[in-house]
Amino acid sequence: MHDPQTIGTLIQSRYKILDVLGRGGSGITYRAEDTFTGRQVALKELSLKGLSDWKKLELFEREAQVLKDLDHPAIPDYVDYFQVDTADNRQFYIAQKIAEGRSLAELVAAGDRFSETEVERIAAEVLEVLQYLHGLNPPIIHRDIKPQNLIRGTDGRIYLVDFGAVQMAYREATAFGSTVVGTYGYMAPEQFRGQAYPATDLYGLGATLLHLLTHQNPADLPQKRLQIDFRPYVTVTEPFADWLEGLLEPLLEDRFTSASQAFDQLTRPALLPRRRSQRGHTGTLQHLPSDSKVKLSRSRRRLSLRLPPVGLNRGETGGMAFLALILNGFMLMWTGGAILGGAPIIFVLFSVPFWVVGIGMLWALLHALAGVVVLEVRGDRYRLTQQLLGWKRQYEGATRDLYSAELVTAYSQNDRPVKTITLKIGTRTHKFGTAYSDAEKAWVATEIQAFIQDQRDES
Repeated sequence: MHDPQTIGTLIQSRYKILDVLGRGGSGITYRAEDTFTGRQVALKELSLKGLSDWKKLELFEREAQVLKDLDHPAIPDYVDYFQVDTADNRQFYIAQKIAEGRSLAELVAAGDRFSETEVERIAAEVLEVLQYLHGLNPPIIHRDIKPQNLIRGTDGRIYLVDFGAVQMAYREATAFGSTVVGTYGYMAPEQFRGQAYPATDLYGLGATLLHLLTHQNPADLPQKRLQIDFRPYVTVTEPFADWLEGLLEPLLEDRFTSASQAFDQLTRPALLPRRRSQRGHTGTLQHLPSDSKVKLSRSRRRLSLRLPPVGLNRGETGGMAFLALILNGFMLMWTGGAILGGAPIIFVLFSVPFWVVGIGMLWALLHALAGVVVLEVRGDRYRLTQQLLGWKRQYEGATRDLYSAELVTAYSQNDRPVKTITLKIGTRTHKFGTAYSDAEKAWVATEIQAFIQDQRDES
């Protein structure tokens, strides 16, 4: 690292050095006065003298190119890019509007404590910036999301700075010989292989939020199966802890796929399910429809499911009501006619199985209109509750008895099978959710099965 400029030095006959803001692997950043405008800027300097890695110059030039085209209120504006030649050196500079405030790292070092609400607000602001960056063509991947690069401005806004590690296109993500860029403790596992994707920035955000909550470098926290085991070290609600896990999944395919998905899950957790590793359960989790009434959340050791009444105009309820009306109406006329006509008792008994089906459909319809199913799993115990008006039935037992969750055919409608969620617990089989849509039932069954598989893997 070269020596910093002397305070008061005038660079390019324009920028007067006022102070040193920071030093990094890609140079020194100064607070400087733009004598043309009278405004202060952040002036980043890279010296060619003694430069051991030409990749740093490539990244520096790329940073200038990217900043020039960015336009977002949480990213300080680009001002200038130039080089200064001397007799024995060449120095490159990027001038950028300064973000007045203190970095999150400085606030933590000063002893500031962050509540869950504050952390959520910071996360939402950063995710909005990432949505902008990742939505560009080509996508911009920051690759160095960390507390030092997030500034809480004097206006309260969170600013994202230091684009020195930026990556501009997917084709660079898997390029042979890519440079490992990032900061230890905040780097996603794929960064150690020289790869980066939009979800890579999400991992850095998750690690940053952990630093705010724990005041520790995430690398110093224990790990289980390559995932940071942070829960014993934070005091947050279960849904927020689950959401953090979605950012910090070590496998790329298990992490949130985009900043938009992470933002939706943070701000509207009921609308978008978390993607979880199914560990041996094949297939991709289906998305829960945005207007679904299903409420489901889970972590490695907890699951909470609530299926409220579906209503008459949703899912399978309409078809169920039609079939129940037709079948029971027909059976009423047939059986009534047989009895009034003096038919033999064996003829009346022959209709009993059909009555069982008809009454079963009426019962299912009543459940769709007024029934509630609640499944709660907490550690080693589960409780399944089925409610209908004033009637209530509960089943309780050991979590290890949860065997499987799958869809089976309940009945057929116009040669189309109508599925129901079938939960096998020990020797019992519980069926519910028939009236919900196919997408909702498939998602619920998949989530429960993935949770059951998680328990088996950890036992």
